[in-house]
Formats: sequence, C-alpha cells, structure tokens
Amino acid sequence: MATTPSTLSTLLTNPFAGQNIGHLRLAVVGDSGVGKTLFARRFVETLPEVLSHDWQKVEKATQDGNDDDDDDDYMRTDALTEMSASTMMEIPWDNMDADDEVPARNLVFLDTPGYGSVVDAQTNFNLFMNYVSQMFEEKNSKISTFIEVSNNELMRSLVTGVGAHKFIDVCFYLILHRLKPTDVEYMRLISEKANVVPIIAKVDTQPEKEVQDLKVHVLKTLKEQGVPIYTFRIDYDRLIHMAETGQAGGPPFAVSNVAPKPVSEDADDQIPFKPAVNELPLLRKLVLETQITNIRQFTVKKFINWRGKHLAQQPQQQQQQQQQYFQNAQQPLQFQQQPAVINQYQQQIIR
Repeated sequence: MATTPSTLSTLLTNPFAGQNIGHLRLAVVGDSGVGKTLFARRFVETLPEVLSHDWQKVEKATQDGNDDDDDDDYMRTDALTEMSASTMMEIPWDNMDADDEVPARNLVFLDTPGYGSVVDAQTNFNLFMNYVSQMFEEKNSKISTFIEVSNNELMRSLVTGVGAHKFIDVCFYLILHRLKPTDVEYMRLISEKANVVPIIAKVDTQPEKEVQDLKVHVLKTLKEQGVPIYTFRIDYDRLIHMAETGQAGGPPFAVSNVAPKPVSEDADDQIPFKPAVNELPLLRKLVLETQITNIRQFTVKKFINWRGKHLAQQPQQQQQQQQQYFQNAQQPLQFQQQPAVINQYQQQIIR
C-alpha cells in the first residue's frame, strides 16, 4: 500500500514518530461476535503513523449492488491470522547491500477465532496458547543450555524494539455486555505468557452508565479471582475507584469499533441513550508510547519465568550433562608433553 497524504504529512511533522514504536506484536482474543477483527483494524487503520498494512477488504456486495462498509464486510476469523502494519521503513536484513528501504512490517496483530465458534471452547483456547508457547520455545531453543545466561542478560538482549523475539507483547481481551466465567479463566491462562488488557467492546451500542458498571464488575471480579492483568502500573483498588468515578486512564478500556457519525437532526438517527466515550486513542497512546518500554519488560519477564520452570523440568540426565560440561570448562587445560626433538646442530653443541 502506498503512503497516503495524511501519513506523509505525519512523517514530515515528526519523521521518527513511527520509528519510536519499533517492533511490537499484539493479539486480540475473546468470544465470537464481539468484534475482534474490527477492533484490530480500527487500532491499525486509524493510527496516523501507519504507512501501509496487510488488511484486505473482502469483496461483498449487498442486495442493491452497493458495497457495505459495516461489520459484515469482513470475514469471520476461523484460524489464527497474522496481519502486519508498517510505521517505519528499513533496509531488508536479508539484503543489506540494497539501497531502497522497504516497509518494516513492525506492528503485527494476531487475530484469533472466538471460543464460541466451536462446540468445545478448549479447542480455540489451545490454538492460541500453543502459538504463544511455540514462540517461547523457539526463542529458548536458540539459547544454548550449555552456556549460563543470567536473567539480566536476557532482559538486556530481549527488551528492545528491534524484533529480538516474536512473543505477544499485549493481548487485548474483548468483552461484550457481560463478563463470563470462561472469560475469567481464559484471561488467567493467557496472563502467564502475555500482558492481558481487557477491553469493553462496541461501547457505541451501550449506555455510558452500563459500560461504567461493567468496568467496575470486571475489575472487582478479576481482583477477587486473582487474575493478573496488565494494569498499566496502577493497582487494582485505584483502578476500581477510577471506574466507579468515571475516570479514564486504565483497563478495562471502552472501545467503539465504528467511526463517529456526523450529528444528524433527523429524529430517526438519534439513539435513545448517551453512549460511552471511545477510549481507543487513549489506549493506543498508552500501549505505543507512554507504556511501551514497561510492556516489553513485562513480556520478557514472563518468558524468563517460563524458561525457569522449563529448565527445572528438564530430565535429570540432561542436567547432569550440563554440570559435567561446566566442570570440564572450569578445569585448566592439560597439555601432553611431547618428547623434545633435538636436531643435529644442537647435538654438536651439547658434545
């Protein structure tokens, strides 16, 4: 996709705006029909720094022959789908001699099928969790088990914006109208390997008071159940107080999946309630700017914790091999003395 005038204007104003984001991997998870795919699209497509993206519109005509721009214009997600966006340009790493820069594809969104689209919700749970675990395992396989690597060394090498890993940095968990027990357990499971950020979806279809009450209920339930979501460095009690008093700035974030409609004087276009404020711009600013370093640190900490448990579960034989390796490495090298070779000239001098 070519650079649009609006993105070009952004680059001219701040040429480093997109580079400051760096490489980041996001996921959107939740029940079926809560608007996960559209949320991801809105997150990316309305971001001024985006130069290009992979999202493809599904060709679908309505009965009157015109294209429809509503939610039905996009296919339901039936499998894990990675979509990329670029907020910066870079020289391709596989061809460092190239003169032309290419889109970096540095902002990756993993779209997931809803757990309600199958009879057994565990099927789609496992699909996503296996993906997350595979990213951990791939990175761990590149770290030699015969070399001692401290947690600080791992933090310094992996907490970067240059794509040092493929871990999910943020998992947006979408909730619509009510929090289900399945949602709570799914967030608990994901939180072990990714930063979970709950989202109240489609708030343009809900009264402001209803969204506020749902925020409070979500926070209180997650606190009582001991689910460690990513709180943006705000404790649960403070978040609950913010939700009760209508203050923005922390999860769960209220997000609308549709663009704001122009004010109409037609009575038929008026909605019978005051919708909640769309917090998508605030959410993006927190994730992509003010909290991005802290998010990356928490992501790597989750990998380090997983790796520690993984190493502790290794077979005893492998641990013994490692210990033997380290013992041999610490011993001084022993050189076998070779018999001296005395040439004819030296023999003459000795005589």
